[in-house]
Amino acid sequence: MAKNLAKKILESHLVEGDLEKGEEIGIRIDHTLLQDATGTLAMLEFEALGLEKVRVEIAAQYVDHNLLQTDNKNADDHRYLQTVAARYGLHFSPPGNGVSHQVHMERFGVPGKTLLGADSHSTGAAGISMLGIGAGGMDVALAMAGFPYSFPRPRIFGVRLLGRLPDWVSAKDVILEMLRRYGVDGCLNKIVEYYGPGVKSLSATDRETIGNMGAELGATTSIFPSDENTRAYLEAQGRGEAWVPLEADEGAPYDEHGEIDLSRLEPLIARPSSPGNVVPVREVAGIPVDQVIVGSSVNSSFRDLMVAARMMENRHCHPRVSFHVNPGSRQVLENVMARGGGLSLLLAGARISEPGCQGCIGMGQAPGMGQVSLRTFPRNFPGRSGTPNDRVYLCSPETAAAAALRGVITDPRDLAGEMPYPRIADPERYLTDEFSIIHPSEELRRTEVVRGPNIRPLPEFPPLPEDLTAGVGIVVTRGDPSALLGGAVGASPAAFLAAERHAPYVDARRPQDGSKTAYQPGPVLRLDHEQVTLRQRVNFEPHEPHYAPFPLADEGA
Repeated sequence: MAKNLAKKILESHLVEGDLEKGEEIGIRIDHTLLQDATGTLAMLEFEALGLEKVRVEIAAQYVDHNLLQTDNKNADDHRYLQTVAARYGLHFSPPGNGVSHQVHMERFGVPGKTLLGADSHSTGAAGISMLGIGAGGMDVALAMAGFPYSFPRPRIFGVRLLGRLPDWVSAKDVILEMLRRYGVDGCLNKIVEYYGPGVKSLSATDRETIGNMGAELGATTSIFPSDENTRAYLEAQGRGEAWVPLEADEGAPYDEHGEIDLSRLEPLIARPSSPGNVVPVREVAGIPVDQVIVGSSVNSSFRDLMVAARMMENRHCHPRVSFHVNPGSRQVLENVMARGGGLSLLLAGARISEPGCQGCIGMGQAPGMGQVSLRTFPRNFPGRSGTPNDRVYLCSPETAAAAALRGVITDPRDLAGEMPYPRIADPERYLTDEFSIIHPSEELRRTEVVRGPNIRPLPEFPPLPEDLTAGVGIVVTRGDPSALLGGAVGASPAAFLAAERHAPYVDARRPQDGSKTAYQPGPVLRLDHEQVTLRQRVNFEPHEPHYAPFPLADEGA
């Protein structure tokens, strides 16, 4: 029987459950990645397991979130992460080297492998035909120990791509079109698989953009075939030997179907304050803009920054606009600089930051009160920028650069009379920095782990009982809290929240029969950034919960 690509990869990694029936499956994980915002706790959790080293093919620890080091705590965390990575056999990417999922695709990504990352945008691994899933630090710690990763059995959503993107339209507009159609929860518990003749017109980094923001659809992950474009990218990275061809069988079935004619797309933009609030750029053109940011967690590749650089060449940003550029990796910055893009951006008034997440996670670059900010980021949830009542729009690098030049939201097609469209090809061979990542070795395994004053080992916990009684700590709802039947699965003071995996909001309810006991076969408990699968019975104690009608905090950039 013909099989789609997602099913082929899942089958080759399946260790628990059934892909045709049942509620949950477990898969073997080949690669793991951690970032520093959740990595410290995850590594403490891994240490508590008492193992001598990691038990996956590749484990990597990245420092890309807390880069400012405004006091000793971040620097202490980073030293702990570097030394504990050396001790247990992880690759370590230090501050300034780049965003975790961007660097992982560059230096470690392999088609057909599985990746579990403590960053929700690990789904960007789709760009290299890798099945990347975002998860909590506890899940990643367990995967590093060799345990399978369990999650709800996904449906496979096949999206057939036709045609080729026109000038001034790019991969960001493809995923914004998906969000326009399906919203931020339209792909819950689904793997989005892109196929069809239009795929060959998209580069590996184009595909990474689409896969990255598949997280905003609520998708478990996304996947693209591994083809000649994938091979060209790997060869440009000096890793051509890692390439293998992968694709769906002819006539492979999908659980759901969609189709996008790339040639019919136009520049799109997500209005405040949701990635799903998408309209054509022309509908909001003319709104004054105060800040523009290109890069960070998505659209921070060589191609994306060079598009902005060529558009800004021999021009200057509007005097009202604060124009920022956040490279996705040191490699991207080096290659942009080598081809003159860095000078073009500096002369245009750009403020170029060190490679990392930066404003994408609210780490600086907050706009002023009431100001409009256009960003190529993946998310614009209320207040995520660090400014209350912010007005953040999400767009392509083309639309961002057009706004930086004009000072108002501008359909980039309106610039066609002033400049040719800058079609950027990836280098045949990237400049690669083999020394910025510290690779594991037997010698480094003898490293003494450095623990600053804010690093403490986990306390000893007894096993969870079969019956757990606790008060409801918080209820996060999709709408009117009165719609809930008196509460939600929860545990206080631990502040657990039960929710479906990847759901943007919690909507867990008490049993309708009025009893105090609920059986939850496979939801997720959230403790800050952590997720674990709950199988125990939960008993509710009467307790007036706090209602919070807004999205849960994000696990990563």
